[in-house]
Amino acid sequence: MNIKIYNDTIKVNGDLISFEGKINDWKIDGQYKVTSQKEQQYWQKRTNWNKEIQAEGVFLPNEEKRNLHGFDAKWFAFSNHKLGTFRIEKIKGKRTLNLLANLRQWRAYCIDWVYDNFSQKPAIYIASLLFGYRDKNFQQIKDIYSSAGILHLFTISGMHIYLFYGWLFYLIRKTRLTFSEFSLFFFVLIGLSIVIFGQTVSVWRAALMYSLRLIFKEMNFHLSSLDRFSIVVFLLLLYEPKTLLQFSGILSLWISWMFLFQQRNTKNHRQYFHQSQAISLLAAPLLMYLFFELPLLAGLLTALFIPLFSHILLPVLIGTCLLNILGISPSLLELLLEKFIYFLEQFLQFSKPFVLITGQPPLILTIIALLSGVYIYQNCRKRWLIVPTISLIIFQLCSLETSIAFVDVGQGDSIVIQTPLKKEVYVIDTGGRINFFKDGWQNRSYRTNAEYTLIPYLKGEGVSKIDGLFLTHGDTDHMGDAQRLIEEFKVKTLYLGKGSHQSTNIKRLLKKLEKNIQVKEIGSKDQIGEKIKLHVLAPEHIGKGENEDSLVIACSIYGVNFVMTGDLDQAGEKKVIQDYPALRADVLKLGHHGSRSSTAPEFIEQLHPKQAIISCGKDNRFGHPHSEVVEILHDHQIQNLRTDEQGMIRYSWQFFTHKMKQTQQKEN
Repeated sequence: MNIKIYNDTIKVNGDLISFEGKINDWKIDGQYKVTSQKEQQYWQKRTNWNKEIQAEGVFLPNEEKRNLHGFDAKWFAFSNHKLGTFRIEKIKGKRTLNLLANLRQWRAYCIDWVYDNFSQKPAIYIASLLFGYRDKNFQQIKDIYSSAGILHLFTISGMHIYLFYGWLFYLIRKTRLTFSEFSLFFFVLIGLSIVIFGQTVSVWRAALMYSLRLIFKEMNFHLSSLDRFSIVVFLLLLYEPKTLLQFSGILSLWISWMFLFQQRNTKNHRQYFHQSQAISLLAAPLLMYLFFELPLLAGLLTALFIPLFSHILLPVLIGTCLLNILGISPSLLELLLEKFIYFLEQFLQFSKPFVLITGQPPLILTIIALLSGVYIYQNCRKRWLIVPTISLIIFQLCSLETSIAFVDVGQGDSIVIQTPLKKEVYVIDTGGRINFFKDGWQNRSYRTNAEYTLIPYLKGEGVSKIDGLFLTHGDTDHMGDAQRLIEEFKVKTLYLGKGSHQSTNIKRLLKKLEKNIQVKEIGSKDQIGEKIKLHVLAPEHIGKGENEDSLVIACSIYGVNFVMTGDLDQAGEKKVIQDYPALRADVLKLGHHGSRSSTAPEFIEQLHPKQAIISCGKDNRFGHPHSEVVEILHDHQIQNLRTDEQGMIRYSWQFFTHKMKQTQQKEN
């Protein structure tokens, strides 16, 4: 397989190398695992990889989303014209690319130069703001600006491009050349800059907008900014027909249009402030649909930070780079820059509590709210702009659905129970990634597994508080992401099995807990909840938070009986049926991900479930579920549902009908 590497997209994360590239006429995402620190360092120099390589490997499947409100890899690949992710197993040969491909080499050189000459924090800002390059280090600041609602200053604004072109045009004009004399040179520079700045939708949009404005001005041909914007959208769709299928394309064009839509009315600072609030409200339905939450201070902070970025931060970043290029040590300026960045990030920390989790409204209602906002802005008093957003929020809050969802968290467990109006929300286990020992240079920076699975589901459902978080025991694949969940949501009570505080993992979690979270140890015969009563069946003894000490929880929803067993072993299962001889289950969540250490035949015979749910990871290294367990289910004619095959398995009831609806995220 011959792969053309886009070396300006190379990212190094421990022993994993990722990049964008091309196989024949198809774009791909490439992955390669290096085997030594020396090889890792060679990849870190992006200019070394202006090459086409011959490689052996496999394509990873593009999967549809595995959880409700989750990431859809198949749609992402389709909307970005990507064939998929190719995992390289062996590089057999290399050849240097031609001069045309060297345009990307220039950007790769710029990125290498930034990371070689600046300390980490300024380097992240310079690489992301000036060159549109965002690697694992960018995640450090992404969360801060995202919760403040001003991440668009980094990703979709194109603000730095307007500044660069403006300064360049000003300098060329000082040479007293006429437009006809320097226009060809100037537009060639614009074309080159598109590559240097990263070729994203926002870069193309900004470059085209500036070029059209300049051309029409010199031709003395008047078109409004919205007319030019329409031409730019047409050109973008000619160049990339799937622009409006990409989240970045939708956000970039919508927010840009709103800025232009209101520019004509901006006369003073007060109006500018009010229009920033209006833009925030006009964008709110789209943000709710895409991200399930609303930064309440987005308008205020946008009004404040656009001048800060355009008049202070960007000029200082560019000035620091120019001094370095000229051989003048910018150490003092860089120190001031670091202090300024630190101040900005600390200032933005206060915005975190002002993020409202809204849930994901239906697409049709989102579109209606967007169009209603534009109509209200044009024809009504501006104070009514809040109505479409408030209506969507109320619609989400008034959900009368009851549900229990077995979330696909990979090799782990997580179950979410919700009552109407979110009066009670319970989470049983959080999942978590099991990390295996590696040398220091091999260690990768990970986002927690819950950030791709459990957390998007909860936010998409509009959950802002969790009444009870149950950790069945101390294994990482059941409670490893509990801390991240507690950081994202208000957790009222943490429930642990008797003696679980002795577990090393749970000890570590308890040390980090906020004081306003109640911690209760529970065991057999305990009952939690009012709308839905959760009956604790085990443990009866005081354990140590290990598999045999797992919490076993049963509940009944509109006559459907559920039993959830954590990682309980067969001895524990036999003890449960001994203590509860009348126990029955319609749906049984099998213990220990379908391991042979659980699911005793006697346990199955007494509970006599109609369905068995196995929560396990796709192609997991443990071989779960074991064939013995699958055979037991088959012998008892029990329907076998697996998160590795079906993704999320969800049961729901509407308030008025009480008829159960079962959904599987993936169909076989």
